[in-house]
Amino acid sequence: MDAQLIKGALAGVLVGFFVGYVVGERQARPAFSDPHAGVPGAPPLSGQPQPPQGGRTTVTGNPQLMEQLRAVEQLLEKDPNNYEHLVQAGNLLYDLNNFLRAIDYYERARTIRDDSPDVLTDLGVCYREIGNYQKALELFAKAADLQPGHWQSRYNAVVVRLFDLNDAAGAQVELDKLKALNNPQVPDLSALQGEIAQRLGSQSN
Repeated sequence: MDAQLIKGALAGVLVGFFVGYVVGERQARPAFSDPHAGVPGAPPLSGQPQPPQGGRTTVTGNPQLMEQLRAVEQLLEKDPNNYEHLVQAGNLLYDLNNFLRAIDYYERARTIRDDSPDVLTDLGVCYREIGNYQKALELFAKAADLQPGHWQSRYNAVVVRLFDLNDAAGAQVELDKLKALNNPQVPDLSALQGEIAQRLGSQSN
């Protein structure tokens, strides 16, 4: 990731063979540092057990996050067009699983500046969570165009095409783009590749 982002890549959530991957970096002020980006969860691979509800640790109602959100919103009352605070509010609402409100803050931030692939990726995930898969793909594509090495946006596009749109052929195209990055931070793609191959095989029979 580029130098404008403060903290290094984050966490992966693997439930069973594959559920989802949550990674990323964010611009953040130290008081509200909470970097992440990516898909909170996806259905399991064929034949694998159903993951726990939500696909990732649920933090809805977390008192610490709620307190941080109140603090950021108080700052926004004084400076409603502060880009960093708008993104921070979106990040916190994302982590609270309040995706509709997160979308509002991220979109407000984009009216001020629209050059962060991480914000676009997180926003895409929010749209994915409310079922707007095409909007999610548009945002992932924009993130990849802004920063061709931004593997998280490519990865998320694979997940949405494969699991949400049942578009195995489209997922393969996205996966090939992801592999072409040759980025060592990319998680093991063998299970995802196997799932795509299995679905393509089923479609050809």
